[in-house]
This record gives sequence, C-alpha cells and structure tokens, in this order.
Amino acid sequence: MKLRAFLFSLVSLAPALAQEPAPANTPPAVTVEPGLEEAVKWRWLPEGTEEAAWGFAIEVKKADVAVPAGATSPDGKTPVPAPVQPVRTAPAQALEHVVARGETLSRIANRYYVTVEHIKKFNSLSSDRILLGQKLRIPGADDIKAMTPPPPTIAVKEPAKSAEPKSEPPPPPAVRNKADSTASLVIATKPQRAIPSLAWGVASLVRSQVYLDRAGFTLGPIDGTPGPSYNTAFEAFTAARPGELFTSNGQPTAALQGIGGAFIEYKLRDEDLRWIAPSTTPVTSTRRGATAEPPPPTFDSLTGSSFLAYRSAWEFVAERFHASESFLRRINPALRNPESPGAVFLVPNVEAFQIESVFQGVQRPAVDAAAPVKARIVNLKRLIIQRGDQVIANMPVSVARPGLRGRGTWLVLESVLRPRLVSTGPESAPFPTPVTLPAGPNNPAGIAWLQLAKATDPKPLPYGLHGTSIPGHMFKQESIGGFRLTNWDLARVMKLLPVGTELAWE
Repeated sequence: MKLRAFLFSLVSLAPALAQEPAPANTPPAVTVEPGLEEAVKWRWLPEGTEEAAWGFAIEVKKADVAVPAGATSPDGKTPVPAPVQPVRTAPAQALEHVVARGETLSRIANRYYVTVEHIKKFNSLSSDRILLGQKLRIPGADDIKAMTPPPPTIAVKEPAKSAEPKSEPPPPPAVRNKADSTASLVIATKPQRAIPSLAWGVASLVRSQVYLDRAGFTLGPIDGTPGPSYNTAFEAFTAARPGELFTSNGQPTAALQGIGGAFIEYKLRDEDLRWIAPSTTPVTSTRRGATAEPPPPTFDSLTGSSFLAYRSAWEFVAERFHASESFLRRINPALRNPESPGAVFLVPNVEAFQIESVFQGVQRPAVDAAAPVKARIVNLKRLIIQRGDQVIANMPVSVARPGLRGRGTWLVLESVLRPRLVSTGPESAPFPTPVTLPAGPNNPAGIAWLQLAKATDPKPLPYGLHGTSIPGHMFKQESIGGFRLTNWDLARVMKLLPVGTELAWE
C-alpha cells in the first residue's frame, strides 16, 4: 500500500523533472555555512535578546493607526491608538537620485519603497533603461497618491423580482469537469495570475508534502520532488496514522482532499519589510524577470549587522511557507518586483511560520503526568516526539558540527529566545574583545535555542537544540551550535516539549 500511495503521488510529476542539466563546470560544493569558514572552529555561547531588538525599526503609516472601541488614555478622555505594525514607506516628499554604477530601476525602487512603474511614470520614461549619472526624480507619498487612478465605478443591477416565492437554496454544485477537479488539486484559492506549468506537474506530490508538514511529520523544506526525506516522513506518518493519506487502492482520502489545493498565493506586505534586509548590492534580473540570489554573506557582514534578517523577499517567503527557496523561484518564474510590497507569490498551502508573532503566548507546555511527553533523536537525523504512546511529531534534525553526538538520556531545559551568539575566537589566541553574531532568523542558531543537559548533570551544555539559517543545506554544511531543526519546526517543538523532557539517543 505504501508503494502504491507513493507512486500515486508521482503521477503528475514527470513534467517537473524535465529540467536543464547542470553545467559542466559546476563549482565545488560549499561545505561550511557561508561567512563562518573560520568561526566553526571556535566556541560560541547563546545569549537571549529583548523583543525590541527583534526586527528592523521602520516607519509607521499614520493611516494604519486604529482606535479600538472604548479605549481611552489615563485621563479617561483622550482615545488611545492601538499598537500597529511599523512599515517602510515611500519618501514623504519627492527627491532626486543620481544613478550609480550597477544600479537598476528595480534596485532604486526597492531602496525608496516605491515601484518601478512609479519612477517611470514620474520621470516620463518609456523603458527600464537608465544611464550612469542620470538624475531621476523619486516620487513622494502625495505624488504616488496623485498618480494612482481612482477605482472604477461599478453599476449594481437590481435583481429581477419574481412573483413566485423563493425555494430552498440548491446544494453546492458538483465538479463540472476534469479541469475543475485538477484546478482544486493545484490551488486552494482563486489565483490572481496564471499558474506555471511546473506547479501543475507537481501538485499531487506537493499536496502530500503539505499534509505531512501540517501533521508534524515534516521533510524539511518542501521542494516538490521525491527523495529520502519525503519517504522517511511518509513512512513514519503511515505507521503512526495508517490509512489517513491514501486509500488501499492508492487514491487520496477525504482528509487529504480536505486541505484544498497544494498551493495558495501570498501577497508581500509593507510590514514584511521589517524582517528583510535592505539591498546594499546591485539587484540583477533573470531572463524571465525574477531577481537573482544575493551574494553569500561574509563574516564581517554578519558580525557587522545589527540584526541578521532575511537577505531577500524570496528567503522570507520561502521560510514563511516551509519551502525550498530554489523551488519557490521555480514555481514563480515570471514574478516581477518580488522585493516590493504587493508582489504575489505562489506558495505551498502550509500553516505559515509567522515570525512576527512566533513568540506570543505560552511557548513551553506544562508537564502532564497522565500523558508524559518524551523525545528521541534517531541516527542523528530525526527528532521523534511522543505523548504517551502516540507519536505526535517526526522531524529532520542535523548536527551543526561534525563529531557531536549523544548517548543515553539527556534533558531538554529552558528556551533562549531570539539568541545572539558570542565568541572570544580561537582558544590559542583569543580576541581581546568578543565577537557577536546578532539575533535574527538568519543567525546560525535561528529563532531560539533549547538548552540541553545530561541526565546526570543539570548544567547546560555548550550545544543545544536550535534553529538554523540554512534549512535547505543543514545536512550538507557545517555551522555553529549543536543540533539543528528548521525554524518552523523548532517553533512547533517549543510548544510540544515541557521543560525537563527526557531526550533519548538511539
């Protein structure tokens, strides 16, 4: 049955596998997380940071300030505005920009938080071509408002009156044809643009990957391809909850169909820019219009930052929806201005990882003696969590540094939220002043660090269970820390493991 279900998930995969071969002169594989080539040899310790330092401080749109009903200031008279999410905005007034070497309209638009079309219209440009030293006028907020046409007026027709009384509403219409059925498999919401052929080809498999991810039996970044991670997650889930994904003849169950399509769409918001680093290097475009990946970071750029944010909107959206960044780019081949608010991404239909609210509420559950929670790491590759006799999560885990391993039983202790990592450098010649890798989703320890201790010694070890900044490479590249999960899996683990949970090594 497992083989039949697996084959069924690959029925429509063939078109997606026809990809361009790798170039003959492929560069050697990177074996260390970029920027940490020397730092992986040093000892690093986590320190928690305050929420105020979590994210960039960005402008607030006055129009977004809302006054909740009944809210007043201490004097009982003045309404108190509700807290709002800060956002980056266009300049208050028009200004002049001189084109520098390597700049494009897209990069300039991203810098000032306007669109390419705004700049072109404001400067009467007929194309995207600009010249070194050219002076461009950047529109201000009022200029953008003046350039935005009013919404069209739509005439509303009165429904025709009928002399006969209305009958009961008819039942929901059945699927009319095969095309409707296929569309419901691909996307759960009405799309705002055409769905690329690759997404159609992998929809069946991606829907299975999405279901496993929602259930806590994850495979790491969703990538629309079969492989060991998918097989492991699939087999673990079917062992824990047999018959829930596919019927005995390999057809999707009602539960699987009930999640809707494999994909949804996500529109990049102004407030998302709080988590994305402003571009400081030229942004190039591919032949189809999507921006190229930014260059890898250096150690100086990492330690010189105030916040280790996502390096691009692609990276932000990929992590938010548990996807491989390369897969996200492939299913959005013609996305224009992806770094600008309003860009619409096709994304896996998972429960989104919301970095803006990940630490809100109670993070660690209380101990339940009636259904104790236990955890185990198997072969240094999977974290398995049980509540009583029921497996409730099965997630990929990797070792940050080679040689780390566990034996017997350990304990999972307190959480260190929003960690920064501090080191004095090599033991043979320590630095006079410690160096710091700031907090942020792109810190090598990710969003949080769970202290680990041996059962015989409650003192926290210098390596914990933590997130990662390289979810797609955490099995391929060395880094800093101890035992890594994706940030979205770690966020769920914190809600499953009480302080003091036993962690067995198998």
